[in-house]
Amino acid sequence: MTVITDNEKRVVLPQAQPGERFDVQVCNNGFVLRKLESVSPGPAKVSFIKRGGFTVAIADQPIDEEALREALTNFP
Repeated sequence: MTVITDNEKRVVLPQAQPGERFDVQVCNNGFVLRKLESVSPGPAKVSFIKRGGFTVAIADQPIDEEALREALTNFP
């Protein structure tokens, strides 16, 4: 495959998906491009608000139902 840089030194990879990360290394005879594995998100940021007389936690990330189920099985 041949790709061409634009005036701002950007290259478009047709098979790449938005958000994918790549490592570019400069070698003696050109470049080496490697796709990086996705990074798991860090801990969620949670805020507490009152709704209908109850305190409710609002997270900035969705809750993983399977991880929650697993954590509750180990809970006394």
